[in-house]
Amino acid sequence: MSDSVSCDGLPIEYVSDAATLNALCVEWASEEFLAVDTEFERTSTFYARIGLLQIADSKCCYLVDPLSIDDWSGFKQLLSAPSCTFVMHSCSEDLSLLQTFLGCLPVSLFDTQLAAAFLGIGFSISYQALIEQLLGITVAKDETRSDWIKRPLSEKQIHYAAADVRYLLQVREILSDQIEQKGMLDWLRAESAQQLVIAHRLEQESQWEFYYTGVSNAWHLNTQGLQALQQLCVWREQKARQRNKPRSWIVKDNDLMNLCEVVSGPIKAGEFTLGDVSNAEGVDSRFLSRNASELYQLLSDSSNRSEVDPTLLNKPLSPSLRKKLKLSKQVANTKAEELGMSPELLGRKKPLVELLRSYERDGELQWSGDFAGWRRELLEVELTAIITKDD
Repeated sequence: MSDSVSCDGLPIEYVSDAATLNALCVEWASEEFLAVDTEFERTSTFYARIGLLQIADSKCCYLVDPLSIDDWSGFKQLLSAPSCTFVMHSCSEDLSLLQTFLGCLPVSLFDTQLAAAFLGIGFSISYQALIEQLLGITVAKDETRSDWIKRPLSEKQIHYAAADVRYLLQVREILSDQIEQKGMLDWLRAESAQQLVIAHRLEQESQWEFYYTGVSNAWHLNTQGLQALQQLCVWREQKARQRNKPRSWIVKDNDLMNLCEVVSGPIKAGEFTLGDVSNAEGVDSRFLSRNASELYQLLSDSSNRSEVDPTLLNKPLSPSLRKKLKLSKQVANTKAEELGMSPELLGRKKPLVELLRSYERDGELQWSGDFAGWRRELLEVELTAIITKDD
């Protein structure tokens, strides 16, 4: 790459060997903030395949080629340095990629999309829209679906990739100053820490046991059916990783539900046969021809079954809870408006429903998950009054 190549005045350096990367990591360790982004391909695999790692400091944009580097020790050490904050935009997929590709995550994180939400700029504003709004600069987005595995990269790809980190440090400074003025910096830090926790949990097998709770209409199943669904969801997670294929390519949710109907239906517990599984109605025949025997062994072994919790399922709310949910959302949205933040930060449906169900199940509110910290401080008094009120 020519030394004259630059992105809006900032030089672009292509890094394709481990020695150069490790040397840069030593330099970057003294930086307080680094802009970071990734490009990847994930059309037919479970794990995203990284095609490029972009990093920018105050002096240069660096395009790191992961296809030609096999020693990432220096970068892993940089990730572990609490003194260096990784500045990213809408970072959930990037964090997932770092976790699966390198097995580690940054210690300190600043997500500009999340920061924008705290300022009411938008809950899920795009990088291009944020740059244009804050800096008045138009960033091209015509290479979004480009092939980042193919080499050599085109000139358009190089400039697009560099632009994705070129302005992040400037934007972070603007957003951080405004958030600090509003006294929300600790809240942003708490949310950033939670993003890291979520990314870290993705590959923890203990989390797979709860995936059954996210399957639509799982609440229709009886206890035996739910136990089967839990087993099948864990099995699918294992297979998706072993075969490196998307979950839906292994088996779709609807097929799992129909298979559970066989196990939980009129056939008595433990008395279904291999034939019942092989001929399960409504289940993809190709899937069954490949996996029926293994699934029969899995489902017929009672020692594999774990406890399930029907209260965690996405069952339709009662009229009473629907009314309380509506009132709770109104309170959250009003508070968000008063604070000048995006309402989705406080009033998203899922965590509010979980809070409502906790009271229905336990007779007391469980301030956990999203409501364990700063949200509780803001909303506890009013939400408690709404949720605990007798109908």
